[in-house]
Formats: sequence, C-alpha cells, structure tokens
Amino acid sequence: MNIRLPRFALSAFTLAFGFYHAVLGLLNLTGYGQPNLANLAIALYSLALVLAVASYPGLKLRDGIAWFVVTIAILVPFLVTTALSGLAPTGYTTWHVAGVATLMAIITVRQHPVMAWLGISFLIAQTVTWGGFGVLFTSGVFGAFLLVLAAQATSSLLSASTKAAQEFREKSLATDAQTAAKSAARSERQKRVQQTLSQALPLLQRVVETGGDLSPLERQEAALTENELRDKIRGKELDHPILNAEVRAARLRGIEVQLLDDGGLSELSRTDRNEILTKVAKSLEAVQSGRVVIRAASGDGWSLTVTALRKGEEKPDLFLRL
Repeated sequence: MNIRLPRFALSAFTLAFGFYHAVLGLLNLTGYGQPNLANLAIALYSLALVLAVASYPGLKLRDGIAWFVVTIAILVPFLVTTALSGLAPTGYTTWHVAGVATLMAIITVRQHPVMAWLGISFLIAQTVTWGGFGVLFTSGVFGAFLLVLAAQATSSLLSASTKAAQEFREKSLATDAQTAAKSAARSERQKRVQQTLSQALPLLQRVVETGGDLSPLERQEAALTENELRDKIRGKELDHPILNAEVRAARLRGIEVQLLDDGGLSELSRTDRNEILTKVAKSLEAVQSGRVVIRAASGDGWSLTVTALRKGEEKPDLFLRL
C-alpha cells in the first residue's frame, strides 16, 4: 500500500522542525554578549528557511533562492559566534549548527547538493576556527554532516523516482498513441471494406438475377471488385485511397497488380506511410503492361518494394525500394 502525504503537510512539518532551532536561539538570548547580532542571525535564518521550504513550483529550488539560502547559511555562524563575544557557549546558544544543517538538508532534497556541501564546509571551517577541533564533537557539527548526507541519499531517491515516473508517463503516452493509431487504422480499413462490400452488393445481386450471364462491362467490374476485396485482406497497410485509385486504373489497362503487406509499414508514422504510398501510386502511372507486385516486408532494411515485370523480359521495367 502506498502512503501519500500532501506537500502542504510535509512543508508544515519541515517549517516546524526548522523554526524549533530559531526558538531555541530566542530562548537563549541571555547567553550572548551581543543579543542584537543573535537576533539578526535568527531573523535571517528564519527568512532563508521559509524561502527554502515554501518556494514553488516543482521539487527543484530555483538557483537564485538556493544561492541566497547558502549565503545566509555562511553568514549566520559568523553572526552567532560574534554575538557570543568570547563567552563560552551555554545551553543552546550554538543552535545555528543544527539550523544551518537543516537549511542545507532542505536544499539538498530540493536538488542542490553541491551548494549544500559548500554551506556545510563553511560551517565546519568556521566552527573549527572559532572553537578548535575539540568543538566538532560538542557543537553538533558531526550530526549536521550526517543530516546532509542522509538528505543527499533522499534526494537521489527522489530524483530517480521522478525520472522513472517521467519515463513511465512517456512510454504510457507513446503506447496509448500507438494503440490509438492502430485502432484508427483498423477502423478505417473496416470502413473501407464495408464500403467495398456495399459497392459489390448490387453486382452480386445482378449475378444472382442473371444466373451469371453478365455483360463484358459487368464482368470487368466483377473482376475489379474481386481484386479490391482481395487487396483489403492481403494489402492491410497498403490500403490507401490514392494508391487504390492508381491500382484500379492499372488493372483497367490490363496490368496484373498484387498487393502484399508483411508488416513493412507498421512501424512508420502515418505521414511517412502516406508519403511512400503516394510515391508508389505515382510510379504505377509509367507501367503499361505486365505484372506489378507491391510488397511491404519487415526486416529487409527497407519498408516496401515495387517490381514491374513483363513476360519474356529478364529485367524488370520498374524496381523500387522505399
């Protein structure tokens, strides 16, 4: 079961956690030699916290805001340690360590890990300069480092999840589009078959009425209709109005035309398919006799071949690979 939390709730929790450090600073103002500097540090930290959490839209924080937050994260430790004025830290007067770590963890999750490590590096350097190496284990700097490290792991997971979700959406859209295109093409073919059958019905009724005794013109029409019905079955993706008209014209000239679709056009877009079939239709105009085979085969390195042969001739009158 997936548990989904609204962004407002996550933002509210993060702000509450971040402001907790600011409250600790306010409660310990008496521990500073210069409380005004401490108040300034708390105010700047609070502003940076709100901007880091509440800036929308999207997961990634805008670069300008991220740099502003890092700048505040670098400035706040100087203000706090200066506010101590040589006094030993008492209580939570070093609240800024956890506060800066919180800011850096937030911008790490919001896809700015390099800036976050820059801020943490300044925090560690300033803390060591101020209190020596011994203060690393008493001020919470080590915990701050681990917090940002955990945030980076979370950021990587979020980034990977976002990328995977985007890829899934793109594949889903592509599949839906392909399915819709195939469904539309299938519906179009069914419509054309139905139209051909409807056109053939009067002729079939004529065959029944005359007992098959048709006029030469009717026999020619019957042969054309039979071939067109066969084209609908074997031609599949070769069913194209311009090509159909040219094939019919070629048959009326006495040319035997055969359409075979073995999947050569199935991966093409409708635009590319229309362009190829229009070229094929144009090429048929030059054929005056013989036999023409139009075949769409897959796996040959090309989508379609057109071959025009005449009996007794070794070389084809027309040979195209498209």
